Amino acid sequence: MDENIGLIVQISGVALIALLTVFLRRSLKIVALTYWANAWCILCFGLICLRITAAETSFFQLLGIYFVTQYLFGFLLAAGCYSLAKNERLRTHYEFAIIPFIIFGFVLPFFSDDLTTLLYVHSLVMAVFFAGSYVILWRTRVRTLGWHVMLIALGLLAINCVQYFVVSTFESNIPMPIGLVPSGPLFDFILQNLLGFGTVMILLERVLADAKSANEELVVAHAQLKELVHVDPLTAALNRHAFHGYLRQKGEDEGSVHGCVGFFDVDDLKDINDAYGHPVGDAAIRALVRAIRDIIRAEDLIFRWGGDEFFVLMIGLDSELASERMSRIDGLLTDIELEGLRSPITVRVSRAFENFEDLEKLEVAIEKADAKMYLEKDRRKNSPRMRTVQPALSSGVSRSGFAL
Repeated sequence: MDENIGLIVQISGVALIALLTVFLRRSLKIVALTYWANAWCILCFGLICLRITAAETSFFQLLGIYFVTQYLFGFLLAAGCYSLAKNERLRTHYEFAIIPFIIFGFVLPFFSDDLTTLLYVHSLVMAVFFAGSYVILWRTRVRTLGWHVMLIALGLLAINCVQYFVVSTFESNIPMPIGLVPSGPLFDFILQNLLGFGTVMILLERVLADAKSANEELVVAHAQLKELVHVDPLTAALNRHAFHGYLRQKGEDEGSVHGCVGFFDVDDLKDINDAYGHPVGDAAIRALVRAIRDIIRAEDLIFRWGGDEFFVLMIGLDSELASERMSRIDGLLTDIELEGLRSPITVRVSRAFENFEDLEKLEVAIEKADAKMYLEKDRRKNSPRMRTVQPALSSGVSRSGFAL
């Protein structure tokens, strides 16, 4: 293929890659993309300068601009590889490293009037940039398909540049073997496009990885939000939202669900709050929930129905067995230590149980258990108190301000 035609094809390919990276830059906030988009735009401009110089010798001064743009391309390519792992810009003192290459690029055309000779020297400099980019990219250890494609392209470009310099310099004096890789504008076009596609692939892979990470964070956040919505913050028991969600979920499942519900309520909670303060009352409620959890099975569910009222949903267990199991709760709440009190206290709990045959009758069973529980509470109010003598606060002062 004619070298001028090959150069035009090369310019077209680089222009397409530059256009693609510019459009990606508008939507992807990746530092490496910023470096690479600028690199491909600068390379396209430099190739245009080379094409003009090759066609019109009167524009030979544009050759210096071509060399500078090539070196800027190589530097920005390496900078993008460096920023790929940490997604951060180069430090300022590293950016000054390009200045000697810019000066060399402008001065190089004055060393010779032979374009071919100048390109020999230029190819050696570009080999340094490609090899440096290869080493930097290798150290990122990204290990994706785009990463491998870029490494292959950078390695071949470095070999091609070194081969071009060596063959062109010594072929007149020493017979040289066949080149390691093909050469010419067309092959440069193939390697540059391979490099361009590698950069786009590695950027899209980064976007997919970030999207996956963001999705995982959303899943965790959704689970946390769901827990906040369905879990009572004071006792970590489920709330009414969770109960209605349970009904909807189980209503969609096949098969009948039967069992019993147990209703629980702290006796004289208002007296505890008035005597010792609401923090102690909250501690008594939490003690009730802990005691219930110690007794119920792993598959049973405890819901806070409101205030100091709780009910436990026990699937496949009848009310008699449930009442027998829950008889242990009085012992678990006798002479317990609560935060804010100096001496133990006994928390009295009223409870009642009711069977249900299917989920459609569950809410009716809850109402019946609630009514039974209040009857039990009234009965217990008329019985001798089981609570110990009211202990003093840890501060030694009652809520009324008088010393206890």
